[in-house]
Amino acid sequence: MSESIYVDSFGGNIIGALADGTKLIEYRLEKMNKTVTIGSVFRGRVENVLGGMQAAFVYVGLARNGYLSAGDMLMDRSELEGKVEIPSILDLKEGDEIMVQAVKDPAGSKGVRLTRNVSFAGRNVVYMPGIPFVGVSRRITDEKQREKLTKIAEDVKPKKGGIIIRTAGEYASKAEIRKELSFLVKQYAIIEERFRNARAGECVYEEGNLAFRIIRDVYHPSVEKFVIGDKTLYEKVFDYARQADDGLKSKLRLYHGKVDMFTYYGLSADVDSLMKNRVDLESGAYLVIDKTEALTVIDVNTGSFVGQDNLEDTVYLTNVLAAKEIARQLRLRNLSGIIVVDFIDMAEESHRAKVLEVLSEAVAKDREKCTVVGMSGLGLVEITRKKRRRESASSLVKTCPYCQGSGLVQSNDYIVMRIRTGLLDLFADGYDNAVVDLNVEICDYILAHRCLKKDVERIWQDKRVYLIPHKTYHQQFFLIKGDNNKAMEVPDKAVLLY
Repeated sequence: MSESIYVDSFGGNIIGALADGTKLIEYRLEKMNKTVTIGSVFRGRVENVLGGMQAAFVYVGLARNGYLSAGDMLMDRSELEGKVEIPSILDLKEGDEIMVQAVKDPAGSKGVRLTRNVSFAGRNVVYMPGIPFVGVSRRITDEKQREKLTKIAEDVKPKKGGIIIRTAGEYASKAEIRKELSFLVKQYAIIEERFRNARAGECVYEEGNLAFRIIRDVYHPSVEKFVIGDKTLYEKVFDYARQADDGLKSKLRLYHGKVDMFTYYGLSADVDSLMKNRVDLESGAYLVIDKTEALTVIDVNTGSFVGQDNLEDTVYLTNVLAAKEIARQLRLRNLSGIIVVDFIDMAEESHRAKVLEVLSEAVAKDREKCTVVGMSGLGLVEITRKKRRRESASSLVKTCPYCQGSGLVQSNDYIVMRIRTGLLDLFADGYDNAVVDLNVEICDYILAHRCLKKDVERIWQDKRVYLIPHKTYHQQFFLIKGDNNKAMEVPDKAVLLY
C-alpha cells in the first residue's frame, strides 16, 4: 500500500501521522506553542563548566539549563564521523555568551541537549555554517548517484560552511538544490543579526510547526495523500504548496467528515495501542514492550499461534512476523537508545540468520539511524536507535501520581498495617479514641477479614476506633484523628471497630 500523511489540530495542539494503509507508522502530538523544538537556536550563556567531562550547562531561557558537550556536533553527527574531526575539548568559560542549537528534547530531569555547530535543514540539503564539509546522505547507496550529487554539492557549496545532500534530495536537480541552499544561507544571515541583538536566553530562531516539519522531513512524491483536518492549517499548507511546485498541492485534502479524522481512516486503534505494553500480531502471537531507565525490552511470545507443521517452523514464523512489527513499533512509539529483543529460541542457524536479516531490512526504512547487533545464544538481539525526540506516548500519558510510574500500588494488607501503626502511635500519645477516614474498599476489607480483631480484644480493650469509609478516597490514603471526649460525634456511616 502507499503511504498517507494526516495532520490535525485542536486546543493548541497539533497531531501528525504517517500511515501505510490503515497502519500507523509514525505518530506525534505536540503543543503549537511548545517551549522548545529541536532545531531552535538561542543566545546562550555558559553557567557552569564541567572540566572533567568537557561539558557545560548553558542558560537558554528554559526552566532547566541546556547541556553542551564538546563532542556534540550536529543533529546527526553520523554523517560526519570519520570525515570531520570531532572536538574533545570545550574551550569555554563561565559567562561566555554563545550561539547554540537544540538537538535533543529535554528528558526527565535533564535539560535540552545543545550543540554549537548549528545546522539548518531544507527538504533536499542541510546547511552547516560552521563546518566546511560536503557530503551525501549515507542512505543514498547508488554509487553513480552519490558521485553525481557530490559534484553538485561541491559546485553549489557556499563560501562559508558546508552542505549535506539529504536522502530526499537524491533526484533533485542542481537548480533545486542551489535555490534551497540560497534560502538557508539567507536565513542564517538573519539569525546572526538577531543573535547580535538578543539577550542571553532568547530564542533567535525556531523551526515551523509540526505540519511544516512533516512536509520537510516526511513527505515524498510517492505519498498518496496529505489529509488535514483543520481548515486554517490547510490554507497555510496550501499556500506553501502552491509555491513549492513539488506535487504536494495535488495531494492535499481537507477533511470534512463529522467523526474524528483518525477514527474515519481507521487509525484510532493504533493511537490507543501506544498506551499499552502488549502488541498483538495477526497470527495470534504478541509482543510485550517494557521500559527501564537504561533500555527498552521487547519480548516475543507465540500466544495462540500454534502453526501447522513443527515447533521450529512455528517459532521461526512467529519471530519473522515479530521482527517486522518490532521495526514498526520502534518508529510508531519513537523508542530510542538501547532496545533488547528476546526472540523465541530457534534451533536452526539459518532461521536465526533470516530473522536478523528481516529485522535489519525493516529498520533500514526508519528515518532515525538504527543499528542491529547479532543474535546471542539466548535469542537476544540488541538494537540501538538514535534519540532526538520524546517517545510518542509521552504526549498521551502522564506518570501516575500514586505509583509514580512503577505500575504498582500498595496491597490491602500493607495499607491495613500502616493504619495499625498509626493507631498504635496515636494511643501511645495518650488518646482514648480514634477516628479513621479511609477508602471504602479498605474499610470493607478490614471488616470482612477482621484484620484488627486481636488488637481490639487484647490491647485496645478500653479504646474506641471508628472507621469512616469514603468512596472518593484513593486506596492508599487514610487520615487518623485522636479524640478524648467520652461523647463523640461521628457520622451515620461510621463503623465501630470490634
